[in-house]
Amino acid sequence: MNSALASIAGQIVRYTSFVAKNFRTFYAVLALTALVLVLEYLATSLMIPMAPGQITTNSPIIQAWGRVAAQLGLESTSRTWLWLFFIVMMARLVFGYALAVLTTWLGKCVHRTLSGKIFGHILLAEPMARVYTRSVGHYITMAGDDTFKSGTIISSLLQSAVGFLTALVGMVVLYQFSPQVFVGVLLFLIVSMAVITFLMRRIIRINNRTVNLSRELGTTFVEALNSLRSIRSLHGERFVMSAYAGQIFSYIRMLVEMDAIKSGVKAFPAIVLLLLAAIVLRPGTSVAMSDTALFAGTIIIIRVFASLGQMVTAGSQLLTDVRAVKDIDALVAVMQENVADAEMLPPVSVRTIDLMQVSFGYGDRRHLLSNVSFRFEAGRTYAIVGPSGAGKSTLADILLGLSLPDSGAVSVNDGRASLVTARAHFMLVEQQPKIFSTSVRENLLLGMDESDELLYAALESVNLDDMIKELPQGLATRLTYLGENFSGGQRQRLGIARALVRQPDVLILDEATSALDPSTRVDVVAKLRARMRDGIIIFITHDPEIAALADEVLPIGEPLPAMPPPTSRPL
Repeated sequence: MNSALASIAGQIVRYTSFVAKNFRTFYAVLALTALVLVLEYLATSLMIPMAPGQITTNSPIIQAWGRVAAQLGLESTSRTWLWLFFIVMMARLVFGYALAVLTTWLGKCVHRTLSGKIFGHILLAEPMARVYTRSVGHYITMAGDDTFKSGTIISSLLQSAVGFLTALVGMVVLYQFSPQVFVGVLLFLIVSMAVITFLMRRIIRINNRTVNLSRELGTTFVEALNSLRSIRSLHGERFVMSAYAGQIFSYIRMLVEMDAIKSGVKAFPAIVLLLLAAIVLRPGTSVAMSDTALFAGTIIIIRVFASLGQMVTAGSQLLTDVRAVKDIDALVAVMQENVADAEMLPPVSVRTIDLMQVSFGYGDRRHLLSNVSFRFEAGRTYAIVGPSGAGKSTLADILLGLSLPDSGAVSVNDGRASLVTARAHFMLVEQQPKIFSTSVRENLLLGMDESDELLYAALESVNLDDMIKELPQGLATRLTYLGENFSGGQRQRLGIARALVRQPDVLILDEATSALDPSTRVDVVAKLRARMRDGIIIFITHDPEIAALADEVLPIGEPLPAMPPPTSRPL
């Protein structure tokens, strides 16, 4: 546990340095914090002159406040000290409110910046091999909860620091008020901190489990939404509902337990101290202080414990957020990375692609691809064939630069161009094209700026132009969730048209015609070959009919029955 706490401390230090370097608001928060602490000391120190008879008149604090009163033309009376207390405490509250708002603003700025950067990292730079081995809940948490909590970490850290320093100020005043009371409160705090440390360890253990449950909940929810049709057709609604209900029950129970401990850590020391005070100061007992001094001392102690309560609350939130995020260093590293934008590099026309002894595997699993060597040339059509799980789609990811091979390399134009610069001319169409809940036009463009004539030309290549023109709103027709108002074959052809709009040199079709009827499939493939006569078409398939339409067949894994013999040329 000590090593874990040391690791957390190291992460907090590095994270604070990162925030200080990148957000100027951090320094405004520090300046305002110093001002609030000064005002806290002044307000609390006024308890001493308001307790006559306890401190001699030669006390430095009483003398200092006496000079202040004289400069203001006021007498050194209890009414003067009370009036000054009201003024200073009012200023303390005003600037404390400003500090709370500014701290929250800083946290939200960190959250906003990190969330955008993490989302961009996932889209631009996260290796596909890692994406395939992580749950969707992991990325929802990473871009959502983790970045949100990263923002609250800095808020909690600052609030915890303010609480601690404010309590320290109160303890200094308490020592000046009465060394004996100071020692008693200090001993009580030492015992309380031992109990609090034990409870904080319990919070960390619970929080680790809630983080994992949160990711499981996100995964279950998204998977159910994406599989709603299948779930209903299989009558599996009750099963999924039961699984989700069990997860959410455990998650909520842990959250309640964690919040109960946090509230207890804040409240129980004060309750115990008040109980002890009620016993010691019960009516009829004699004490060495006047009632006024007891009242002033009580106010000082209450200020100390209120500040410690703020520190403990913010500190427990800080620890749970740090443990929830798991690795703040990784988030900071993503924040500071610069991802090269291939689209800004000079365009490269792709004439040849060589796979040279490419091997690839996922973690501890066996290699899906082992020493694969193929050559693709412009003006030809290829079919990569093989059984399910042989690595056909993985090979597409490597061609697209989405995954890096464990060994071997991909060479473009006989090594005269890099895959990074050339991949902008590679387009992939999947078996289930990703359809967005927007118009047909925007689904085709995805941010591009092209004419409707170009869009209809691409649609004509997949026999979809007449169908779109017959729609009441044409290209402006809005697609529903996952494109359910289009058939599977229409969605596939829309995906192919979307790739053609980008005028690729290399078109990779990963089972992208599987939902088409045979005659439409043959017609669409013929039009694609005509349109891409100067480019490279790569079919990834286990369909013998599609493989028969290719110029070359490149087998992966065990040969499939009724599949044309391999025609690839070894390198």
